[in-house]
Amino acid sequence: MMHTLRRSARGIRLLLLAAASLLASVAMPAGTATATTAVPPSKTVRVYWLRPSDVPFDQRYPDGIARVMREVQRYYKQELGRTFTLNATVVEVVTGDHPRRWYETTPNGPERYWWEVFNMQQELRRKLGLGAPDSRWLNVGEISAEGPGAGGGGGNGWVILSGHDADGAAGSNGAMNRWYGGMVHELGHAFGLPDSSRTDGTPMSASFYDYPNTHFSAQQKTAIRNGPYGSFLS
Repeated sequence: MMHTLRRSARGIRLLLLAAASLLASVAMPAGTATATTAVPPSKTVRVYWLRPSDVPFDQRYPDGIARVMREVQRYYKQELGRTFTLNATVVEVVTGDHPRRWYETTPNGPERYWWEVFNMQQELRRKLGLGAPDSRWLNVGEISAEGPGAGGGGGNGWVILSGHDADGAAGSNGAMNRWYGGMVHELGHAFGLPDSSRTDGTPMSASFYDYPNTHFSAQQKTAIRNGPYGSFLS
């Protein structure tokens, strides 16, 4: 789910950091979503919304991101006959250590396209003790921050997305099918699929913009089932 398919040439350069073992603590208003305090079971898809310290909590974001993930879960079941498991708390809300501008202006990675999402990923890894890849979970992170040229992508057991994707999931950035199709595409990368070299009707090409009128090829289905996270499907 990104402005373009630019990551196909360079992939996703996920940075290795020392892992910590504590979950982030998040202060939320009464009656709103809270971060999970228990470690979820393994072989699930963990999903995070990182809210910079100066971004107000908005229930539309965890609710919307959860809605996107449930639709993608349904689509994978339709296409593969099996699908991934989401946790009881679908979206773990994490309060960032920094204001929004810090994530947008602190260089991280080979180009500005990656700054927000790499800064987010490093913070999630440190706070939650996550690897890249991580044999326990597939990880999906979205951050409410987006500077000029920001994007995101998927690979190596992760999906990392910036502000326009979070806004889209929350219902404020166009038709929902765009965000459903984009997450199908990026999660395909997390499962190990490459971009398709042409618009071929599969969600690993620009055909994901036509969601739900797109389908995995037989080769892509086999690659997901036999890939590093194929055992996560049930």
